[in-house]
Parts: sequence; C-alpha cells; structure tokens
Amino acid sequence: MPNTRIDTDSLGSREVPSGALYGVTTLRGKENFDISCRKLGDAPELLKALARIKHAAAAANRDIGVLPAAIAEAIIGASLEVENGLHADQFIIDMLEGSGGTSINMNVNEVIANRALQRLGEAPGCYDRIHPNDHVNMGQSTNDVVPAAVKLAVHDKSQTLIEALAHLAAALENRAEHFDGVLRTGRTCMQAAQPMRLGQAFGGYGAAIRRLEAKVTAVRDEMLVLPLGGTAIGTGLGAAPGYRDAVYRHLRAITGTDVRPGENMFDAMQNADGFARISSELRICAEVIGKIASDLIILSSGPDSGVGELRLPAVQPGSSIMPGKINPVLPMMMQQVAFTVIGNDTTVSLACLHGQLEINHFEPVIAARLLESIELLARSTLIFADSCIAGIEANLDRSMSNLTKSSALATVFVPKLGYAEVSKLVQAAHAEQRPFIGLALERGLMTREEVLEVIRASTDYHEEIA
Repeated sequence: MPNTRIDTDSLGSREVPSGALYGVTTLRGKENFDISCRKLGDAPELLKALARIKHAAAAANRDIGVLPAAIAEAIIGASLEVENGLHADQFIIDMLEGSGGTSINMNVNEVIANRALQRLGEAPGCYDRIHPNDHVNMGQSTNDVVPAAVKLAVHDKSQTLIEALAHLAAALENRAEHFDGVLRTGRTCMQAAQPMRLGQAFGGYGAAIRRLEAKVTAVRDEMLVLPLGGTAIGTGLGAAPGYRDAVYRHLRAITGTDVRPGENMFDAMQNADGFARISSELRICAEVIGKIASDLIILSSGPDSGVGELRLPAVQPGSSIMPGKINPVLPMMMQQVAFTVIGNDTTVSLACLHGQLEINHFEPVIAARLLESIELLARSTLIFADSCIAGIEANLDRSMSNLTKSSALATVFVPKLGYAEVSKLVQAAHAEQRPFIGLALERGLMTREEVLEVIRASTDYHEEIA
C-alpha cells in the first residue's frame, strides 16, 4: 500500500501522506509557516467554531437547493466529528500563519472534505465527488469565515474566564467577611493614612472583580455580531440567494446563541474593533488582579522585617539556599500573567490597527493572542483563588501593633482629646521615639478600651449627608 497519495491544487500536484485527511494546500501552508509551537489543532475552541460554520453552511446550501442533500449530509457528519474533538492531529497549520487565514480555512475545508468522502465510501483526494472549495467552502470566503470563527471561539472560551472571575470574587468576599473585625493601617503613597478594617480592603478587591466579571460579560456579547455572509469583501458575491438567512438560522441552532450579521457588512469585514475592545477588557482584568497580587506581596512582606500583616499559604519552599524562606509565589505568578496579557493586548491592538482596506488579514495572530489571554487569566485566577486567597490569614498582633504605633491615628483622636492636646502628644511621642497612643494611655488621657472604641468607630463608612 503506498505511503503517499497525489493531491492537486491551483499550483500543481504534490505528494500527501496517505493517512492524512488534509490535502496539498494544507501541506504547503505547513511548510511555509512552521514557526511556533501552537497549531490549529491546539486551539480547540477555534477549531470547533470553524467546524460549526462549515456545518451551518452545508445545511444552508442544502436548504436553498444549491448543494445535493447527500453531499451536504456527508459534510455535516464530518463537521460534527471535528466539532466533537476528533481528528485534531490533522489540523497542522500554525496559528501565526501569514496568509490572512486562508491556510487555516483550507486546512478545515480539506479535512472535512476528505472525511466526508470517507463517509460516502470514497478515498481522500477524490475531489470530483466532494471538493474542499466547491462544496465545503460553498458560499463562503476565508475573509468572512475566519473572523466569524474567531468571534465564536472567543465568545465560547470567555465563559470560562467569567466563571473564574466569579469564583475569585467569592473567595475575596469570603475573606472580607472573615476579616471584618481586623483593624489595620490604611496606607496612601506607601505611608500610613487612616485606620480601616482588613475586611474593607478585601471587600474592595471583591467588588473590583465583580465589576470585571460584568464588563467581560457585556463585551462578550459583541462577539456574536458576525461578518459571515459577506464572503470576500462584504458584497456577499459567491453566495446563493437565501444563503445568509439560512446560515444564521442554522448557526443559531447549532451554537445556542443569538448570532447575527453586522448591520453593515462592509464595516463587519473592514474593522476589528470588537476584538480590540474585548482584548482591552482582558488587559484591565490582568491589571486589576495584578494590582491585588502586588498588594498581597507588600502586606505579607517580611514576615519579621516587613509589613507582615498577612500570612499567605506556604505552597512551596522559597529558596534553594536560605532555609525556611517562603516567597509569595502565587501573587508573583499572577503578576507574570498580567505582564503577558498586557503584551498580548498590545499585539491585538496593533493587529486591529493594521488591517488594510476591505479586510483585516491579521485575524490569526488576534485569535492566538486573545485565546491565550483568556486561557491564562482563567486558569491562573482559579489557582490564585483556591491556593492563595482562600487560605490567607491575618497577623492580628502585627496589624494592631503597626496601627497603634502610627502617628496617622492622631486625626482620629482630635474629637476626643482636642487638637492642641493631640498635637502635644504627637510631638512628645516623636521626641521620645515611642507611640503616641502609649503615651496617652500612660498619662491617663484614655483607657485601652476607649482607644479601641474610637479606632473602630473611625473605620465605619462615613456617608456625606446633604
């Protein structure tokens, strides 16, 4: 049995491995763009979206009478196999391919065509029966299929991030409740400012993550506005009458989502601002979570020589040379994820900017970077929530010590002792290099219980009353 078969495309004939479901156009793309470790088969959400579009297109073309039912059913059956995760090893095109998505689209067309042929009892490569371009790609262009698939993939995958953000918010809210009675020093510009409760700080973190969850959810819906049906440049040339309505009807049924065509198909084809918008929300997620991670690193620093007000879970030894050292590795991991996502957003922004005339031919790198950012954020956020946030504990003694040693408390005691008396205490405390609260207790100006009562009262939310 021969190890190869002869496939032909517009550039001529080439040998293709006999067991391959892809064809010569895919083989050329593999040879031209073998540059990264991430191939189309490594992007299951994108592959699933592409297969769903081929499924919907075949059903639509069957319904409007331009594709024979037997051929349509074979294409639909092959598409369903790809949708369900089969044949992933046959999708060998690099995610950074330089053909504006043509190699990606043709990889899918060829695999589905050859698998459909097998379902009809034919050998791969018998394209006179089912052709990758004439039948699988009927009514379509790379220019409308690939961006539509990227949108569907991002919509699908971003649900995992939304769930991860909700999980992180819940973990922070749990710690906020747990820490509600813990008094601490609130700091601005890295200097002591006013007293607050540790639970208030974590409540702020939780509220920020809930806001991120809502923002990503809202912008995710934009991914359901598709250029599909515009074919090459937005005119729909090459698609039969009735195709556009039929393909969206089938795609809605297949995906269970409210997919819809752009109001202006030329705009839908020319502009990639929807990708830039969701990428910016991913970047903001990374920035906010990265800032929270940075705060945790500062507050847990020490533990004896730094702020030391938080104890992070000890998940691994922190040094190969310093015994007993524990590093804040999970917050540091979140910061590195943030750096990566911010870089990915820059790439997406540049790719959106540099689309030319009627299409944007940089959707492959947009897809690669968006899907990576979503995956990184979703996976790291779950780890951060479960392995770090959920196990954080407060160092009560250090928090109270830092608070009571700080002259930033002076303002809090003015209503109780008067401005002049507090000023004298602060000056005396500075001169004697001791906490002014201790001096006030020693002089009998306040009891310890009164001190705590005044501090706690100062941490309550003070809403301005008109």
